[in-house]
Amino acid sequence: MIKWHELNKYQKAAFWCLIAIVGWFSPEIALLFHFGGIEVVFAILAMYSLPIIRLVRSYLQKIREKLLLVYVSFQKSASGKPNVFLMQTVFCCIAVALTGSFSFAMVFLMPGMMLNNILT
Repeated sequence: MIKWHELNKYQKAAFWCLIAIVGWFSPEIALLFHFGGIEVVFAILAMYSLPIIRLVRSYLQKIREKLLLVYVSFQKSASGKPNVFLMQTVFCCIAVALTGSFSFAMVFLMPGMMLNNILT
């Protein structure tokens, strides 16, 4: 565990700011500081922050899992293959050239993706 005397000036200043913010919402921190000193407050704040850190870690883990799922799904999908991407590009370019409308060209993305196995 980190000791108070091992912290540099910036870490100590950040901790004092944290004490001021937490002390505003938790007056018992001031009482702990008065009777126990900075080491007790440091330990209590470390214990207070553990559930928040665990919650943030679980959210980050869920985000990583979802991003990995999206990445793997895209790799396995038809759009992740070069010949499918080329076919979709050809569909869109033909649609833009014929209609002059980019939004109408996007309508051609889905048939190109769905029927690509038949077309290539």
